[in-house]
Amino acid sequence: MRADAARRGLLLCVLLCAALPAQAHNRSVSYSTWTVEDAVLHAQVRLPGVELNRASLHPQDPRILDELASRVRNGFVPSSAAGHCTDASAQARRSGADFIVEARWRCDGPPQQIETRFLLDAIAGHLHLLQMRTGDGLIGPFALSAARPRVRVGAYGAAVPEPAFSRYLWLGAEHILIGWDHLAFLVVLLLGAASLRQLAWRITGFTVGHSATLILATLGAVRPPALMVESFIALTIACFAAERVLAGQARAAAHIATLTGALALVGWIAGALPGPLAAAAVLLILGGGLDTRLDSLRTGLFGLFHGFGFAGVLGELNAGQAVPALPLAGFNLGVELGQLLFVLPLWWLARRWPALHRPWLPALMLALGCAWFFQRIA
Repeated sequence: MRADAARRGLLLCVLLCAALPAQAHNRSVSYSTWTVEDAVLHAQVRLPGVELNRASLHPQDPRILDELASRVRNGFVPSSAAGHCTDASAQARRSGADFIVEARWRCDGPPQQIETRFLLDAIAGHLHLLQMRTGDGLIGPFALSAARPRVRVGAYGAAVPEPAFSRYLWLGAEHILIGWDHLAFLVVLLLGAASLRQLAWRITGFTVGHSATLILATLGAVRPPALMVESFIALTIACFAAERVLAGQARAAAHIATLTGALALVGWIAGALPGPLAAAAVLLILGGGLDTRLDSLRTGLFGLFHGFGFAGVLGELNAGQAVPALPLAGFNLGVELGQLLFVLPLWWLARRWPALHRPWLPALMLALGCAWFFQRIA
């Protein structure tokens, strides 16, 4: 009994820690463009102002420019065959809602590698997108993270490209495994599945839905407002979790529809959710409560919005340009692999410890979904 309680407590702590990144899906990103002139390496680093709070920095701090310049000097480590480049200098300035840091390093020979530590220790899951400027134009961007913090630099300052498919495969898997809202949605889908077959149908619907919109969005065919997408994703978590909390109770469908309607109405008033979308959410939730055969259809329709969320990081990675077919396939496959790496162990865990099916876990997911929803529409 005590062992079970300890396991539940441990899992609760893990899930509460998962709630800490309040921006559950919007991944933290910074950008840089590098130029090589003989043995001197120049960099222009751009940090969106919204990232400062995540790094426990304040935009209005009078020392913020000096702090950012220092973090760039110490956060990037270029090197040549002779060792680390030295004589680093940096100067920061404001540019609209962004902060720009101009930096330079002197190397004892042609640069061969750039390593980043910039914000990786301050913001969990931070992604840095690096481009190299050559005589033929820009090469990249290259996605650098805590797991892959380096890029090799070849002749004339050109970044040595990694195989596109594997790079995007890794990024897709990493993206879903740190996307707390997507993981929370998968937890709710799993908890409501009576069998592995039912779970498979639910996950299949979700996969078909998010794959379709991931492709459409990254090809530039459809680009809905990010506020609408992120708010609706949080709404799907809250509503599916409410189904599990109220499962088996009298008038459960009506109570769930009331909750969904209330959240959707608030989202509409806040300007985050269009009226037709808010109404559709209520009808989908109510219909699922009346007929469980609609499960895969509902998860597919809700998956459409999760796909738009997945597409956001690809848009950042490719500077808003359409993604070629092979990298797009790699990213989508990476998302599916990451999904399996999360769902299968969790299914095994849920089968061993039936206590995970008790209301406390879906209640936690409900609280997370509501918290993310209100934060995103604020």
